[in-house]
Amino acid sequence: MSGGGLMRAAVWRRGTFLVDDVPVPVPGPGQVLAEPLATGICGSDLSAARHTEDFLTASRDSGTESFLFDPEADLVMGHELCARVLSPGEWEGRVVVGLPWALDAGGTLRTIGYATGFPGGFGERVVLQEAALIPVPEHVPPRVAALTEPLAVGYGNVARAEPASGSGALVVGAGPIGLGAVAALVERGVAPVVVSEPSPRRRKLAARFGAHVVVDPGVGDPFEAWREAAGAGQRLTVVECSGRAGMFNEILHRAPRETRVLLIGACMTEDVFRPVVGLYKDITVTMCMAYPPREFARTLERIADGSVDAAALITGEVGLAGVATALATLATPDTHVKVLVRPGLPGAGLHPGT
Repeated sequence: MSGGGLMRAAVWRRGTFLVDDVPVPVPGPGQVLAEPLATGICGSDLSAARHTEDFLTASRDSGTESFLFDPEADLVMGHELCARVLSPGEWEGRVVVGLPWALDAGGTLRTIGYATGFPGGFGERVVLQEAALIPVPEHVPPRVAALTEPLAVGYGNVARAEPASGSGALVVGAGPIGLGAVAALVERGVAPVVVSEPSPRRRKLAARFGAHVVVDPGVGDPFEAWREAAGAGQRLTVVECSGRAGMFNEILHRAPRETRVLLIGACMTEDVFRPVVGLYKDITVTMCMAYPPREFARTLERIADGSVDAAALITGEVGLAGVATALATLATPDTHVKVLVRPGLPGAGLHPGT
């Protein structure tokens, strides 16, 4: 998938990020070449960088080839992207988002940014599958459209779970995916929606996205907050978006009987939980990654019509030279929510977001 000259990119190379020239990818059948305009740094990017072997082991053990890459080769991450199509044809010049997948020459589905042959948005060029493209309305800035993918994970998995009518929810973790889940639950009339989040900045955003009760788990008990806010006999759905080791076991022990649990946040390392606790309490667990593709397009529509304030998530922006700094900063979520990579920005420092 290379041979079209060189481009600049923030490259993950044997444990560190650096800016270097790498081959420009060449589109195959049904694909286009595009210029990334804005790409979000995802929690999965942090996991792939910090827990590379765990990331790859999980892919191999689950038979998920789309997330396999060669750890000894250069990797250009970035799958939460908005780009301008460069290839001639009906898409040329159009600003698009799209499901971050592409078919390799053997017909295997690869995830852009987690495949050695399909560099992501932390570079100057990407290859996108034409069938996955969605045009961005002209009034939506590319930096805002780039929030489509992370918000769609929350919206899409709530849609997949279909919380029961009259139920309430507890969302654990108010990063971009958790905030998307909050907005999706509120949109569906789920109430009360309680959010557990240690970051003050993210708690404020959770309230802005419609959460009815917001709790700092270091100060208050989110399950007690749920009991105080819920109606008598009301069913609970817990949406786990933190990916923190031990959280699933804590939920099993603390949740009321017949709770439904959606595991969306990815704990990349091995974890320990006591299954019999969940069995005795008749707890239903759904582990979520794939979501209905239509929810991706619907999420862009929500952004475009103002139903969700995607721009509020953007707290910083960096050029290619700032990717390493941004990843280090995102280790402390009190500081940032979503940092975007924009290849044209100068310097290695963080530029302010919204």
